[in-house]
Amino acid sequence: MAAGTGQRPRGAGRAQLHETALRLFARDGVDGTSLQAIADEIGVSKAAVYYHYKTKDEIVLDVLRPMLDALPELTTRAEAQRTRHARVEVIITGFVDLAVGNHSSFVVVMIDPYVLRLLAKQQPLQQWWDRIVELVTGPEPDTQTRVAMLMFIGGLTSTSRDAWLAEMAPDEQRDYLLECGRRLLQHRRRPHAKD
Repeated sequence: MAAGTGQRPRGAGRAQLHETALRLFARDGVDGTSLQAIADEIGVSKAAVYYHYKTKDEIVLDVLRPMLDALPELTTRAEAQRTRHARVEVIITGFVDLAVGNHSSFVVVMIDPYVLRLLAKQQPLQQWWDRIVELVTGPEPDTQTRVAMLMFIGGLTSTSRDAWLAEMAPDEQRDYLLECGRRLLQHRRRPHAKD
């Protein structure tokens, strides 16, 4: 810490701020995490946090930037595939890899109500979500596939809550998640009975 200030040097502060903020966001939710809580957890003054960020929204977007940047890249990889089956496989694999490799960020981005409200205001991210859903459901979307997509995302976000799964090796967990994702999203569509 800088002598007498109660603040860490600027260069070391941002990385630790990101790590601490993400841990608190994942544990307490973004709404339940104040700038003061982040400062207290790091052991600095609230002014030190304000030195880097003026608002909680700025912190949230910057902390989640690696995950948010990975999502459009996933779409680009999926769009490069020729068939729906191949596109969906890229999406399943991409989401599973993000969830297993960055579970805290993934959960915060996908289900935290504060983040969902914040991202809804970000036009490119809303367009990204619409495009991902379209790539999975195809040109003639059906309710079953949309529900399966939401179940897949919800399932990925909840795996850390299960103590048994949390103890599983990441590669083994990845294999199970991929298999479940394929069962949900790579199904053959059944025609609906006419009313």
